[in-house]
Amino acid sequence: KLQFLYLIARPTTMQTHRLTSECPRHAVNIGANAQRASAFFPEAADEAIKVDYPLSEGNIRQIVVYDGMKVKMMLNNSTMDSSCSNFNALASEWVRVLDQGPGVLVVKNAFDRQNLERVSKVFDKIIEEERKTRKKSGDHFAKAGTNDRIWNSLEKHAVEDPESFVEYYNNPILAAVCKAWLGPHYQMTAQVNSSHPGSAAQDPHCDYHLGFRSNKECVQFPAHVHRMSQYLTLQGAIAHVNMPLKSGPTTFLPYSQNYERNYLTWRDERFKKYYQENMVQLALSKGDAVFFNPGLIHAAGKNISSSIERTANLVQVSSAFGQPMETLDRHRIVKAIYPTLLKSVEDGQPATQNKNAVVASTFGNAFPTNLDRDVPRGSSPPPSMADVVMEALEQKASPDTLGERLDHYKWLRKTHGPAWQKPKL
Repeated sequence: KLQFLYLIARPTTMQTHRLTSECPRHAVNIGANAQRASAFFPEAADEAIKVDYPLSEGNIRQIVVYDGMKVKMMLNNSTMDSSCSNFNALASEWVRVLDQGPGVLVVKNAFDRQNLERVSKVFDKIIEEERKTRKKSGDHFAKAGTNDRIWNSLEKHAVEDPESFVEYYNNPILAAVCKAWLGPHYQMTAQVNSSHPGSAAQDPHCDYHLGFRSNKECVQFPAHVHRMSQYLTLQGAIAHVNMPLKSGPTTFLPYSQNYERNYLTWRDERFKKYYQENMVQLALSKGDAVFFNPGLIHAAGKNISSSIERTANLVQVSSAFGQPMETLDRHRIVKAIYPTLLKSVEDGQPATQNKNAVVASTFGNAFPTNLDRDVPRGSSPPPSMADVVMEALEQKASPDTLGERLDHYKWLRKTHGPAWQKPKL
């Protein structure tokens, strides 16, 4: 008997065109984009939602809404395994919403308010402590310093108040949506964002992975990777306060995750104008949870309220398979081969001649990292290990100098410990 039949029902619309040939560099045909964008809003969308998502309460502005109490009752009467018809029914519907549907769903009253109050106090304490000690801060798709951020709120919460952490992350709805989209053994991370009254809206964007890459870099990834990236991550936000529209809850462009060039298009100013004219927004109540496809174009709204600190815990959940099979000490590998690489450069070869060997030996992705130490620069990722090594080669840096830089790179990714001290060479 086939298990998890809901997976079989997922439609596939993999695009087979080559982005690098149709979109050289980032010269996107915005006229075609605007024409195709009308497909995001089919006239029969409201009626279709009522038919396609029978377990929901319907939709508000094309955002599919679920009653948290009903969802919990369904999950409490079952277990989240492959034989559970209740979970399968919910999972099948959620996948249709996130994959080929609007791309976003809200579960009302998903979190217990008493626990939420306790966790909010933990977050407030962490924010106050970090204000006193943090020398500089960063943000994603917004000006640094206009909001309060707790990077890695998951670990900090666990250390500060283990009891409230266990209750918070034992939430059955959070677990069910994560498993529906990613399967078992998913990997949880979280970051708190508190937007002050008067804070500006974010730029519309897509999220991790490709959402953190420039267009120049995005076009180097084949079309099927653009599509696949969406299935490796789930984005979510847990409302820790009531969020009326004037406080600026997240805005969305429904169905945009299915737009074949979404990771390339959202930076274009003309498309940003289209976004502002067509985005949707839903007020949230304390304890509501919103989940969306990372390929969905979205943005935090402008907080025009006079007194609401719009606070949400942003969960970013990754597939269990987003990592290699073996454990390698890549720092050891690089330190071993660097003298050979350096000799090649000193003998007159360009540093790029050895780029393939560097890629095979290092981490080409800057993430995961500690965003408190490795401060983000808007939508650009920090330097990767491969970047560090290539820069050293281009500068003909000594092995000791590279060793120091690699030690600093490793320190940037530690979540705790003493401040960085430059070693004496």
